[in-house]
Amino acid sequence: MFPILFKLGPITIYTYGVFVFLGVIAFYFICKKQACKEGISRETFSHIFFWSLIWGFLGARIVYILVEWRWFLSSPLGVIFSRSGFVFYGGVSSGILALYILAKKYKINFLKSADIAALAIPLGHAFGRVGCFFYGCCYGRAVESKWSVLFPSESPAGFGGVKVIPIQLYSAFFLVLIFLFLLILKKYQKFNGQILLSYGICYGIFRFIIEFYRGDPRGGFLSFSTSQFMALIVVIISIFFFFRWRPIRQAQGRPEQEKRVEGRRRGA
Repeated sequence: MFPILFKLGPITIYTYGVFVFLGVIAFYFICKKQACKEGISRETFSHIFFWSLIWGFLGARIVYILVEWRWFLSSPLGVIFSRSGFVFYGGVSSGILALYILAKKYKINFLKSADIAALAIPLGHAFGRVGCFFYGCCYGRAVESKWSVLFPSESPAGFGGVKVIPIQLYSAFFLVLIFLFLLILKKYQKFNGQILLSYGICYGIFRFIIEFYRGDPRGGFLSFSTSQFMALIVVIISIFFFFRWRPIRQAQGRPEQEKRVEGRRRGA
């Protein structure tokens, strides 16, 4: 574990920050490539990417403050300027909301834009999870096995002096698998929004399961963790719209197909 990558005089470069930056870079280039395929201009893409990213980070921090409101009241500056303390669902939700507003402003198809973002999010998120491992946050449950890891005592995961599941690395692995699945699905996409909804279903199921192995405090709702409860909502909403939008797209395609068939018959 290397929380500090290197130092340049008074400047400290943290490994966590480097991997988050790499995640943003990966997200940027994937989105840029897909945006070019969809005919979105470079200037429009740059504006949308920048402001969606800013609002994504703000939303992730705001939701974290809402979840950890007791800590925030006791140490507001400590929470606001902490190197950790981001809720992923808050970031995605606020980022997509910003994307919707910007898509309307620049008169581009929102669902196409959301599909572009949803394709790139898992890979960028995977880099962030590796950063979490090096920092020692978002750790797993305490367990004695050859696969468990003993973090330094000064890290969030090492405060108890026991080995924990390196859930950050498992998460990164499955996020890469989700990215590869969506990348393949993109080739067979049937309707706008399919990648976004498929991502919501895949990530929601994955996050609900992985939460059983998390050991860090994240708040709770009923008998679930906050993240599990949000994952259930995401999966239900995604499945609902998946089956609602799919027949609409198919129905819209039928008249065109019927016209082509009829035209061929007349030509014969």
